[in-house]
Amino acid sequence: MSAPSGAMPASARQAERPTRSLWPQQRSLTQPALAELAEVPAHSRWVRSGAVRLHVLDYGGRGIPLLILPGITSPAVTMDFVARELTDVVRPVVLDIRGRGLSDDAEDHSLEALAADAEAVIEQLELADPVLLGHSMGARIAAATAVRGRVPLGGTLLVDPPMSGPGRGPYPTTLAAFTRQLFQARRGTDADEVAGFWPTWPHRELELRARWLASCSLEAIEGAHRGFESEDFFDWWPRVPAPTTLLYGADSPVVTATGAAEAAARNPGARTVRIPDAGHMVFWDNPRSALQLLREALTRTIDPTPGNSPDSSHDSGAMTSSSPHHTPDIAAPQELTHAPGYLARRMYQAYLAAWLRNVDATLTGPQFAVLQITGENPGSDQRSIAALAALDSSTMADVARRLENRGLLARTPSPADARRKLLHLTEEGRATVHDANRRARKLDEELLRPIPPEQRAQVLEHLSALADHWEQLSQEG
Repeated sequence: MSAPSGAMPASARQAERPTRSLWPQQRSLTQPALAELAEVPAHSRWVRSGAVRLHVLDYGGRGIPLLILPGITSPAVTMDFVARELTDVVRPVVLDIRGRGLSDDAEDHSLEALAADAEAVIEQLELADPVLLGHSMGARIAAATAVRGRVPLGGTLLVDPPMSGPGRGPYPTTLAAFTRQLFQARRGTDADEVAGFWPTWPHRELELRARWLASCSLEAIEGAHRGFESEDFFDWWPRVPAPTTLLYGADSPVVTATGAAEAAARNPGARTVRIPDAGHMVFWDNPRSALQLLREALTRTIDPTPGNSPDSSHDSGAMTSSSPHHTPDIAAPQELTHAPGYLARRMYQAYLAAWLRNVDATLTGPQFAVLQITGENPGSDQRSIAALAALDSSTMADVARRLENRGLLARTPSPADARRKLLHLTEEGRATVHDANRRARKLDEELLRPIPPEQRAQVLEHLSALADHWEQLSQEG
Protein backbone atom coordinates (compact mmCIF):
# COMPACT_ATOMS: atom_id res chain seq x y z
CA MET A 1 0.00 0.00 0.00
CA SER A 2 1.38 3.41 -0.91
CA ALA A 3 1.83 6.12 1.70
CA PRO A 4 -0.90 8.80 1.91
CA SER A 5 -0.12 12.08 0.23
CA GLY A 6 2.19 14.18 2.38
CA ALA A 7 3.20 11.28 4.60
CA MET A 8 6.67 9.71 4.55
CA PRO A 9 6.95 6.21 3.07
CA ALA A 10 6.90 3.55 5.77
CA SER A 11 10.56 2.70 5.26
CA ALA A 12 11.51 6.32 5.89
CA ARG A 13 9.21 6.70 8.90
CA GLN A 14 10.65 3.59 10.55
CA ALA A 15 14.30 4.33 9.77
CA GLU A 16 16.67 3.67 12.64
CA ARG A 17 18.27 6.72 14.19
CA PRO A 18 21.98 6.92 13.24
CA THR A 19 24.50 6.44 16.01
CA ARG A 20 25.18 9.90 17.43
CA SER A 21 28.95 9.36 17.42
CA LEU A 22 28.84 9.14 13.62
CA TRP A 23 27.11 12.49 13.25
CA PRO A 24 28.64 15.70 11.93
CA GLN A 25 27.90 17.70 15.07
CA GLN A 26 27.61 21.30 13.86
CA ARG A 27 24.82 23.09 12.05
CA SER A 28 26.14 24.10 8.67
CA LEU A 29 25.32 25.80 5.39
CA THR A 30 27.18 25.31 2.13
CA GLN A 31 27.95 28.06 -0.37
CA PRO A 32 25.19 26.81 -2.76
CA ALA A 33 22.71 27.07 0.11
CA LEU A 34 23.72 30.64 0.95
CA ALA A 35 23.62 31.51 -2.76
CA GLU A 36 19.93 30.55 -2.75
CA LEU A 37 19.28 33.70 -0.74
CA ALA A 38 20.43 35.80 -3.72
CA GLU A 39 17.41 34.48 -5.63
CA VAL A 40 14.95 35.36 -2.89
CA PRO A 41 13.24 38.77 -3.38
CA ALA A 42 13.46 39.61 0.33
CA HIS A 43 15.81 41.42 2.71
CA SER A 44 17.44 39.70 5.69
CA ARG A 45 16.60 41.41 8.97
CA TRP A 46 17.55 40.61 12.53
CA VAL A 47 15.84 40.91 15.90
CA ARG A 48 16.62 39.71 19.42
CA SER A 49 14.42 37.66 21.67
CA GLY A 50 16.30 37.87 24.94
CA ALA A 51 19.76 36.57 24.09
CA VAL A 52 18.58 34.75 20.95
CA ARG A 53 19.31 36.40 17.60
CA LEU A 54 16.54 35.72 15.12
CA HIS A 55 16.75 36.03 11.33
CA VAL A 56 13.77 36.92 9.16
CA LEU A 57 13.17 37.34 5.43
CA ASP A 58 11.19 40.54 4.82
CA TYR A 59 9.55 40.73 1.38
CA GLY A 60 8.62 44.38 1.86
CA GLY A 61 5.68 46.23 0.37
CA ARG A 62 2.94 48.35 1.86
CA GLY A 63 0.41 45.61 2.48
CA ILE A 64 -0.75 44.28 5.82
CA PRO A 65 2.14 42.37 7.46
CA LEU A 66 1.91 38.57 7.31
CA LEU A 67 4.30 36.84 9.72
CA ILE A 68 4.95 33.32 8.42
CA LEU A 69 6.01 30.70 10.98
CA PRO A 70 7.41 27.52 9.36
CA GLY A 71 7.45 23.92 10.59
CA ILE A 72 9.82 21.74 12.58
CA THR A 73 12.49 21.26 9.88
CA SER A 74 11.69 24.19 7.59
CA PRO A 75 14.04 27.18 7.56
CA ALA A 76 12.51 30.44 6.32
CA VAL A 77 13.86 30.10 2.77
CA THR A 78 11.85 26.91 2.24
CA MET A 79 8.64 28.98 2.51
CA ASP A 80 9.77 31.34 -0.26
CA PHE A 81 7.45 29.80 -2.86
CA VAL A 82 4.50 30.49 -0.55
CA ALA A 83 5.56 34.03 0.37
CA ARG A 84 6.13 35.05 -3.27
CA GLU A 85 2.57 34.16 -4.18
CA LEU A 86 1.18 36.55 -1.57
CA THR A 87 3.23 39.71 -2.15
CA ASP A 88 0.42 41.37 -4.09
CA VAL A 89 -1.92 40.99 -1.10
CA VAL A 90 0.30 41.37 1.98
CA ARG A 91 3.85 42.08 3.16
CA PRO A 92 5.25 38.62 3.95
CA VAL A 93 7.84 38.31 6.73
CA VAL A 94 9.19 34.77 7.25
CA LEU A 95 10.91 33.81 10.50
CA ASP A 96 13.80 31.39 10.87
CA ILE A 97 12.49 29.70 14.03
CA ARG A 98 15.20 29.44 16.70
CA GLY A 99 17.59 26.60 15.96
CA ARG A 100 16.90 26.75 12.22
CA GLY A 101 18.28 28.63 9.22
CA LEU A 102 20.35 31.62 10.31
CA SER A 103 18.75 32.06 13.75
CA ASP A 104 20.54 31.16 16.99
CA ASP A 105 19.76 27.97 18.84
CA ALA A 106 18.63 28.00 22.48
CA GLU A 107 17.87 25.57 25.28
CA ASP A 108 14.17 26.39 25.57
CA HIS A 109 11.96 25.14 22.71
CA SER A 110 8.61 25.33 24.50
CA LEU A 111 5.61 26.95 22.85
CA GLU A 112 5.84 29.83 25.32
CA ALA A 113 9.43 30.55 24.26
CA LEU A 114 8.64 30.26 20.56
CA ALA A 115 5.62 32.54 20.95
CA ALA A 116 7.87 35.08 22.70
CA ASP A 117 10.13 34.99 19.63
CA ALA A 118 7.18 35.79 17.36
CA GLU A 119 6.24 38.67 19.65
CA ALA A 120 9.81 40.02 19.50
CA VAL A 121 9.71 40.03 15.70
CA ILE A 122 6.38 41.86 15.67
CA GLU A 123 7.50 44.47 18.17
CA GLN A 124 11.01 45.14 16.86
CA LEU A 125 10.04 45.24 13.18
CA GLU A 126 7.00 47.36 14.15
CA LEU A 127 4.56 45.09 12.32
CA ALA A 128 1.18 46.73 12.85
CA ASP A 129 -1.65 44.25 13.51
CA PRO A 130 -0.01 41.44 11.52
CA VAL A 131 -1.76 38.27 10.45
CA LEU A 132 0.03 35.10 11.56
CA LEU A 133 0.37 32.19 9.13
CA GLY A 134 1.82 29.06 10.70
CA HIS A 135 2.39 25.62 9.21
CA SER A 136 2.68 22.53 11.43
CA MET A 137 4.83 23.56 14.41
CA GLY A 138 4.42 27.16 13.23
CA ALA A 139 0.64 26.80 13.51
CA ARG A 140 1.01 25.84 17.17
CA ILE A 141 3.26 28.88 17.68
CA ALA A 142 0.65 31.12 16.03
CA ALA A 143 -2.08 29.75 18.30
CA ALA A 144 0.01 30.32 21.43
CA THR A 145 0.94 33.85 20.33
CA ALA A 146 -2.71 34.74 19.72
CA VAL A 147 -3.83 33.37 23.09
CA ARG A 148 -1.04 35.12 25.03
CA GLY A 149 -2.39 38.41 23.68
CA ARG A 150 0.78 40.41 24.25
CA VAL A 151 0.84 41.93 20.77
CA PRO A 152 -2.15 43.08 18.68
CA LEU A 153 -2.89 40.77 15.75
CA GLY A 154 -5.06 41.02 12.65
CA GLY A 155 -5.91 37.31 12.68
CA THR A 156 -4.40 33.85 12.41
CA LEU A 157 -4.19 31.15 9.73
CA LEU A 158 -3.23 27.75 11.13
CA VAL A 159 -2.17 25.12 8.59
CA ASP A 160 -2.24 21.46 9.68
CA PRO A 161 -1.15 21.94 13.31
CA PRO A 162 0.00 18.80 15.16
CA MET A 163 -2.95 17.69 17.29
CA SER A 164 -1.01 15.10 19.25
CA GLY A 165 -0.48 15.61 22.96
CA PRO A 166 -0.94 14.02 26.36
CA GLY A 167 -3.64 11.34 26.19
CA ARG A 168 -3.74 11.54 22.40
CA GLY A 169 -2.02 9.49 19.73
CA PRO A 170 1.68 10.04 18.99
CA TYR A 171 2.86 12.39 16.28
CA PRO A 172 2.75 10.36 13.02
CA THR A 173 6.38 11.05 12.02
CA THR A 174 8.82 9.56 14.52
CA LEU A 175 11.81 11.42 15.88
CA ALA A 176 14.00 8.73 14.31
CA ALA A 177 12.68 9.65 10.85
CA PHE A 178 13.49 13.33 11.40
CA THR A 179 16.97 12.61 12.70
CA ARG A 180 17.68 10.26 9.81
CA GLN A 181 16.93 13.10 7.38
CA LEU A 182 19.10 15.49 9.41
CA PHE A 183 21.97 13.00 9.39
CA GLN A 184 21.76 12.70 5.60
CA ALA A 185 21.70 16.49 5.23
CA ARG A 186 24.77 16.99 7.43
CA ARG A 187 26.84 14.35 5.66
CA GLY A 188 25.68 15.72 2.27
CA THR A 189 22.55 14.90 0.31
CA ASP A 190 20.72 15.88 -2.87
CA ALA A 191 17.20 16.24 -4.21
CA ASP A 192 17.03 12.62 -5.38
CA GLU A 193 17.80 11.27 -1.91
CA VAL A 194 15.38 13.68 -0.24
CA ALA A 195 12.69 12.44 -2.65
CA GLY A 196 12.91 9.10 -0.83
CA PHE A 197 11.19 10.83 2.08
CA TRP A 198 9.01 13.21 0.06
CA PRO A 199 8.35 11.61 -3.35
CA THR A 200 5.57 13.99 -4.43
CA TRP A 201 7.38 17.31 -3.87
CA PRO A 202 8.43 19.65 -6.70
CA HIS A 203 12.10 19.25 -7.57
CA ARG A 204 12.92 22.85 -6.64
CA GLU A 205 11.63 22.34 -3.10
CA LEU A 206 13.56 19.07 -2.78
CA GLU A 207 16.74 20.96 -3.68
CA LEU A 208 16.08 23.62 -1.05
CA ARG A 209 15.48 21.02 1.64
CA ALA A 210 18.64 19.13 0.65
CA ARG A 211 20.72 22.30 1.01
CA TRP A 212 19.10 23.90 4.06
CA LEU A 213 18.08 21.05 6.39
CA ALA A 214 21.65 20.90 7.77
CA SER A 215 21.07 24.37 9.23
CA CYS A 216 18.61 22.87 11.71
CA SER A 217 19.74 22.04 15.23
CA LEU A 218 19.19 18.47 16.45
CA GLU A 219 18.25 19.89 19.86
CA ALA A 220 15.63 22.17 18.25
CA ILE A 221 14.08 19.24 16.38
CA GLU A 222 14.09 17.06 19.50
CA GLY A 223 12.57 19.86 21.58
CA ALA A 224 9.79 20.53 19.08
CA HIS A 225 9.00 16.84 18.64
CA ARG A 226 8.91 16.40 22.41
CA GLY A 227 6.48 19.32 22.58
CA PHE A 228 4.20 17.71 20.00
CA GLU A 229 3.53 14.95 22.53
CA SER A 230 3.77 16.87 25.83
CA GLU A 231 1.95 20.14 24.97
CA ASP A 232 -1.68 19.70 23.93
CA PHE A 233 -2.74 21.89 20.99
CA PHE A 234 -6.29 21.87 22.35
CA ASP A 235 -5.13 23.66 25.50
CA TRP A 236 -4.63 26.68 23.21
CA TRP A 237 -6.99 26.25 20.27
CA PRO A 238 -10.37 26.94 21.98
CA ARG A 239 -9.02 30.31 23.14
CA VAL A 240 -7.65 31.48 19.78
CA PRO A 241 -9.71 34.59 18.98
CA ALA A 242 -11.42 35.37 15.68
CA PRO A 243 -10.64 35.89 12.92
CA THR A 244 -8.92 32.53 12.70
CA THR A 245 -8.92 29.83 10.04
CA LEU A 246 -7.78 26.22 10.29
CA LEU A 247 -6.56 24.79 6.97
CA TYR A 248 -5.74 21.09 6.77
CA GLY A 249 -4.83 18.46 4.20
CA ALA A 250 -7.63 16.09 3.22
CA ASP A 251 -5.16 13.18 3.43
CA SER A 252 -3.18 14.46 6.40
CA PRO A 253 -2.20 11.94 9.08
CA VAL A 254 -1.62 14.89 11.43
CA VAL A 255 -5.06 16.55 11.22
CA THR A 256 -7.44 13.68 10.63
CA ALA A 257 -11.15 14.06 9.88
CA THR A 258 -11.81 13.35 13.57
CA GLY A 259 -9.28 15.98 14.61
CA ALA A 260 -10.77 18.57 12.24
CA ALA A 261 -14.26 17.87 13.62
CA GLU A 262 -13.01 18.29 17.19
CA ALA A 263 -11.29 21.56 16.23
CA ALA A 264 -14.50 22.90 14.69
CA ALA A 265 -16.46 21.98 17.81
CA ARG A 266 -13.91 23.35 20.28
CA ASN A 267 -13.60 26.74 18.56
CA PRO A 268 -16.96 27.54 16.93
CA GLY A 269 -15.78 30.99 15.87
CA ALA A 270 -13.14 29.55 13.58
CA ARG A 271 -13.40 28.79 9.89
CA THR A 272 -12.12 25.44 8.63
CA VAL A 273 -10.77 24.73 5.14
CA ARG A 274 -10.12 21.25 3.78
CA ILE A 275 -7.41 21.17 1.09
CA PRO A 276 -7.90 18.33 -1.40
CA ASP A 277 -5.19 15.92 -2.52
CA ALA A 278 -2.81 17.09 0.20
CA GLY A 279 -1.25 15.52 3.24
CA HIS A 280 0.45 17.29 6.12
CA MET A 281 2.86 19.17 3.83
CA VAL A 282 -0.06 20.84 2.11
CA PHE A 283 1.76 23.53 0.11
CA TRP A 284 4.30 21.03 -1.19
CA ASP A 285 1.77 18.25 -1.87
CA ASN A 286 -0.77 20.29 -3.84
CA PRO A 287 0.64 23.78 -4.41
CA ARG A 288 -2.07 25.06 -6.75
CA SER A 289 -5.11 24.24 -4.61
CA ALA A 290 -3.37 24.97 -1.32
CA LEU A 291 -2.19 28.43 -2.40
CA GLN A 292 -5.58 29.24 -3.94
CA LEU A 293 -7.45 28.36 -0.74
CA LEU A 294 -4.83 30.15 1.36
CA ARG A 295 -5.28 33.33 -0.68
CA GLU A 296 -9.04 33.14 -0.22
CA ALA A 297 -8.71 32.62 3.54
CA LEU A 298 -6.14 35.39 3.82
CA THR A 299 -8.30 37.84 1.87
CA ARG A 300 -11.26 37.11 4.13
CA THR A 301 -9.07 37.62 7.19
CA ILE A 302 -7.78 41.05 6.16
CA ASP A 303 -11.14 42.18 4.76
CA PRO A 304 -13.85 40.64 6.98
CA THR A 305 -16.77 42.47 5.35
CA PRO A 306 -20.14 40.73 4.94
CA GLY A 307 -19.51 40.42 1.20
CA ASN A 308 -16.50 38.27 1.97
CA SER A 309 -18.33 35.73 4.09
CA PRO A 310 -17.36 32.33 2.74
CA ASP A 311 -19.76 30.00 1.02
CA SER A 312 -20.46 26.68 2.70
CA SER A 313 -18.33 24.81 0.14
CA HIS A 314 -15.76 25.22 -2.61
CA ASP A 315 -15.02 23.25 -5.75
CA SER A 316 -11.61 22.30 -4.34
CA GLY A 317 -12.19 22.38 -0.60
CA ALA A 318 -14.85 22.78 2.03
CA MET A 319 -15.10 25.74 4.39
CA THR A 320 -17.36 26.42 7.30
CA SER A 321 -17.64 29.84 8.87
CA SER A 322 -18.42 31.35 12.18
CA SER A 323 -21.21 33.79 12.88
CA PRO A 324 -21.10 37.07 10.92
CA HIS A 325 -18.46 39.62 11.81
CA HIS A 326 -19.81 42.28 14.16
CA THR A 327 -18.42 45.79 14.24
CA PRO A 328 -18.47 47.63 17.57
CA ASP A 329 -21.00 50.45 17.81
CA ILE A 330 -18.41 53.17 17.21
CA ALA A 331 -17.64 55.45 14.28
CA ALA A 332 -14.38 56.36 12.58
CA PRO A 333 -13.62 60.10 12.44
CA GLN A 334 -14.82 61.91 9.33
CA GLU A 335 -11.28 63.16 8.67
CA LEU A 336 -10.36 59.52 8.03
CA THR A 337 -13.45 58.23 6.23
CA HIS A 338 -13.41 61.20 3.79
CA ALA A 339 -9.67 60.96 3.08
CA PRO A 340 -8.98 59.87 -0.53
CA GLY A 341 -6.22 57.46 0.52
CA TYR A 342 -8.52 55.73 3.01
CA LEU A 343 -11.24 55.34 0.38
CA ALA A 344 -8.73 54.07 -2.19
CA ARG A 345 -7.47 51.43 0.26
CA ARG A 346 -11.03 50.31 1.03
CA MET A 347 -11.75 50.00 -2.67
CA TYR A 348 -8.52 48.12 -3.40
CA GLN A 349 -9.00 45.57 -0.62
CA ALA A 350 -12.58 44.97 -1.71
CA TYR A 351 -11.46 44.71 -5.34
CA LEU A 352 -8.87 42.03 -4.47
CA ALA A 353 -11.51 39.98 -2.70
CA ALA A 354 -13.98 40.39 -5.56
CA TRP A 355 -11.33 39.41 -8.13
CA LEU A 356 -10.43 36.23 -6.24
CA ARG A 357 -14.07 35.27 -5.89
CA ASN A 358 -15.34 36.20 -9.35
CA VAL A 359 -12.44 36.03 -11.81
CA ASP A 360 -9.57 33.74 -10.81
CA ALA A 361 -8.27 32.77 -7.37
CA THR A 362 -4.77 31.95 -8.66
CA LEU A 363 -4.31 34.60 -11.36
CA THR A 364 -3.66 37.98 -9.74
CA GLY A 365 -4.63 41.34 -11.20
CA PRO A 366 -1.03 42.24 -12.18
CA GLN A 367 -0.54 38.83 -13.78
CA PHE A 368 -3.74 39.24 -15.77
CA ALA A 369 -2.64 42.70 -16.90
CA VAL A 370 0.70 41.32 -18.14
CA LEU A 371 -1.01 38.50 -20.01
CA GLN A 372 -3.59 40.80 -21.57
CA ILE A 373 -1.02 43.40 -22.67
CA THR A 374 1.30 40.71 -24.03
CA GLY A 375 -1.59 39.22 -25.99
CA GLU A 376 -2.21 42.57 -27.63
CA ASN A 377 1.51 43.23 -28.17
CA PRO A 378 3.17 39.85 -28.87
CA GLY A 379 6.94 39.95 -29.10
CA SER A 380 7.27 43.16 -27.07
CA ASP A 381 10.09 43.35 -24.57
CA GLN A 382 9.55 42.82 -20.85
CA ARG A 383 10.38 46.41 -19.89
CA SER A 384 7.76 47.83 -22.28
CA ILE A 385 5.11 45.43 -20.99
CA ALA A 386 6.00 46.44 -17.42
CA ALA A 387 5.50 50.12 -18.23
CA LEU A 388 2.07 49.50 -19.77
CA ALA A 389 1.06 47.35 -16.79
CA ALA A 390 2.27 50.01 -14.30
CA LEU A 391 4.74 47.58 -12.69
CA ASP A 392 8.29 48.29 -11.55
CA SER A 393 11.06 46.15 -13.05
CA SER A 394 11.54 43.83 -10.05
CA THR A 395 7.81 43.16 -9.71
CA MET A 396 7.56 42.57 -13.45
CA ALA A 397 10.42 40.08 -13.37
CA ASP A 398 8.70 38.13 -10.59
CA VAL A 399 5.31 38.20 -12.35
CA ALA A 400 6.85 37.05 -15.64
CA ARG A 401 8.70 34.22 -13.88
CA ARG A 402 5.52 32.97 -12.23
CA LEU A 403 3.57 33.09 -15.49
CA GLU A 404 6.37 31.30 -17.33
CA ASN A 405 6.50 28.59 -14.65
CA ARG A 406 2.76 28.06 -15.07
CA GLY A 407 3.15 27.65 -18.81
CA LEU A 408 1.15 30.78 -19.64
CA LEU A 409 4.00 32.95 -20.93
CA ALA A 410 7.10 32.33 -23.07
CA ARG A 411 10.19 34.53 -22.77
CA THR A 412 12.88 34.49 -25.47
CA PRO A 413 16.09 36.54 -25.84
CA SER A 414 15.96 39.36 -28.37
CA PRO A 415 18.06 38.62 -31.49
CA ALA A 416 19.41 42.18 -31.27
CA ASP A 417 20.25 42.07 -27.55
CA ALA A 418 20.15 38.82 -25.59
CA ARG A 419 19.68 40.76 -22.35
CA ARG A 420 16.22 41.87 -23.49
CA LYS A 421 13.42 39.34 -23.04
CA LEU A 422 10.62 39.21 -25.61
CA LEU A 423 7.24 38.00 -24.38
CA HIS A 424 4.63 35.82 -26.08
CA LEU A 425 1.56 34.03 -24.79
CA THR A 426 1.46 30.25 -24.97
CA GLU A 427 -1.68 28.45 -26.16
CA GLU A 428 -2.66 27.91 -22.54
CA GLY A 429 -1.94 31.57 -21.85
CA ARG A 430 -4.27 32.69 -24.63
CA ALA A 431 -7.03 30.43 -23.34
CA THR A 432 -6.51 31.71 -19.80
CA VAL A 433 -6.72 35.34 -20.94
CA HIS A 434 -9.88 34.64 -22.93
CA ASP A 435 -11.65 33.00 -19.97
CA ALA A 436 -10.42 35.51 -17.38
CA ASN A 437 -11.22 38.47 -19.63
CA ARG A 438 -14.83 37.36 -19.96
CA ARG A 439 -15.20 37.10 -16.18
CA ALA A 440 -13.25 40.33 -15.58
CA ARG A 441 -15.57 42.33 -17.84
CA LYS A 442 -18.55 41.03 -15.88
CA LEU A 443 -16.82 42.09 -12.69
CA ASP A 444 -16.18 45.55 -14.18
CA GLU A 445 -19.89 45.93 -14.81
CA GLU A 446 -20.68 44.92 -11.25
CA LEU A 447 -18.06 47.25 -9.79
CA LEU A 448 -19.65 50.22 -11.54
CA ARG A 449 -23.26 49.17 -10.96
CA PRO A 450 -24.02 51.90 -8.33
CA ILE A 451 -23.09 54.55 -10.94
CA PRO A 452 -25.76 55.46 -13.55
CA PRO A 453 -24.66 54.21 -17.00
CA GLU A 454 -24.51 57.71 -18.46
CA GLN A 455 -22.03 58.81 -15.76
CA ARG A 456 -19.63 55.85 -15.85
CA ALA A 457 -17.33 57.20 -18.58
CA GLN A 458 -16.88 60.43 -16.62
CA VAL A 459 -16.18 58.52 -13.38
CA LEU A 460 -13.50 56.48 -15.14
CA GLU A 461 -11.97 59.67 -16.53
CA HIS A 462 -11.77 61.09 -13.00
CA LEU A 463 -10.22 57.89 -11.66
CA SER A 464 -7.67 57.90 -14.47
CA ALA A 465 -6.78 61.52 -13.75
CA LEU A 466 -6.32 60.73 -10.07
CA ALA A 467 -4.11 57.72 -10.91
CA ASP A 468 -1.90 59.86 -13.15
CA HIS A 469 -1.63 62.58 -10.51
CA TRP A 470 -0.88 60.17 -7.66
CA GLU A 471 1.83 58.45 -9.72
CA GLN A 472 3.41 61.84 -10.35
CA LEU A 473 3.27 62.70 -6.66
CA SER A 474 4.97 59.40 -5.77
CA GLN A 475 7.91 60.27 -8.03
CA GLU A 476 8.44 63.82 -6.80
CA GLY A 477 10.97 64.75 -4.20
